[in-house]
Amino acid sequence: MKFYKAFSWVLLLTMFVQIISVLRTALLAKNFGISNAMDAFNLANTITVCIVNVVGVAVTTVLIPYLTKMKDTDEDRRILHTFNTAILGSTFVLMSVYFIGVGIYMNFQQTTSELSFQKLTLYLTFLLGIGQYVRLISNIQTAYLQVENKFIKVKIIGFLTSVFSFIYILATPNISIEAAAICFSLAYILESLYLVFANWGNKYRFAFPSEWRNIRFKELMKLTLPIISTSVLYQVTILLPLVLVRFFGEGYISSMAYANQIVAIMQTLILLNLVTMLYPTLSRAFQKNKETAKKRLVFFINGCNTIMIPLVFGTVMLGQLLVKILFERGNFTAETTQTVYLFLVFISASLPFVVIREFIFRAFYSLGDTKTPVKNSFIVIFIQIGFLIIASLFMGIYAVMLSPLVAAVSSVILGFNKLNKKIGRIDFNYQLLKRHLITIFNSLIMCVAIYIAKNNIKINPLLDFIIYLVLGIVVYASLTYLFQRKYLLTK
Repeated sequence: MKFYKAFSWVLLLTMFVQIISVLRTALLAKNFGISNAMDAFNLANTITVCIVNVVGVAVTTVLIPYLTKMKDTDEDRRILHTFNTAILGSTFVLMSVYFIGVGIYMNFQQTTSELSFQKLTLYLTFLLGIGQYVRLISNIQTAYLQVENKFIKVKIIGFLTSVFSFIYILATPNISIEAAAICFSLAYILESLYLVFANWGNKYRFAFPSEWRNIRFKELMKLTLPIISTSVLYQVTILLPLVLVRFFGEGYISSMAYANQIVAIMQTLILLNLVTMLYPTLSRAFQKNKETAKKRLVFFINGCNTIMIPLVFGTVMLGQLLVKILFERGNFTAETTQTVYLFLVFISASLPFVVIREFIFRAFYSLGDTKTPVKNSFIVIFIQIGFLIIASLFMGIYAVMLSPLVAAVSSVILGFNKLNKKIGRIDFNYQLLKRHLITIFNSLIMCVAIYIAKNNIKINPLLDFIIYLVLGIVVYASLTYLFQRKYLLTK
């Protein structure tokens, strides 16, 4: 019950952060709609996130397990900061190579409208890249607090910085796209300063990074290199659809970004919070007893998808209305709403599989196996690339919409089979299948209730949405209490 109480507070704070983020995006949507400027902004933001995440993924997959075993000694602190320096230095090099390479390429191109778009994207990448690099520092500081179970403090800091960027954009009605990018980076800088202050004076205090030849540091790097390979492939799968979608015309990048903004609410509220809070527990379980760890793994997946699956079904029923309420004003038209809704449905359909994939990968990381996820990702990226190339010929933009689902399903199938072979059968009693079927059944009943309400209650979009949402929550929560309470509350 202590976990559920802590998670409830984290969920509430995260909800506030996401509400502020959506309102901020709604202001940008009103000003820029799905214009070239907004396409460039979203592409630049994705590029910077992907570059930082190539190496930054090691924070959650390698750094956190090290922190759970770290002792409060000078040597351990020096190893920690040597590893952090390696992460930050490698990311800086990657960003520098990107800017130099793209700058040289554009220098040799003739002036075209597409080149103007590329130059704007490069400029915005620089402005947003500063903030994303600083955010990597924040992620390291956040890892310290997470291991100490100070999740609420992290969320408070995130909320304050989100409010800052929202107020800045709100106070500037005719804000330029460049000023918006600067605002985002300033928010990340403030967040990093708050986090550094929050960790001031604890056992993670800075120690000069001088352990480059230490065998334990080298072991951390050996774990990191395969993860970087995996991350490179994963970032390619994120960027590839954006590059392809640009060929279908102006505005599709922005449409996908608006859909991703809504999906990010579900991912951040449920997936990231739960995985972040449960990963240290799962890692410790695998270090002590594999049989207990397997049971925890199954329970964690079932618990997360008990929340995630109804969210996906709810998105299908209420997504279009939600997009209309959030964004349909100014330069954001009804036609754009329909396009964003289609992206939203297809992207959200992959989330339950992403939950399973994330826990499977973390099971491998907890076992000290970073190579299997790499092999998995190599296969998945080729599947996704093949699907995009072939399916786009006869499905067009719908191939891009479907690609996240194809990748997530492929990754789950491969990862689950490999983990079964490595540690033995994970789920003897078919709890994964049984619990997921119950959750799907409950979600379908919820959809029926919402459908009936939509046909009989029509007041105004916002009030209608609230009524449908509350009804769906009540129906689903009641069914879950009836059919799953013993399983969820006795573990």
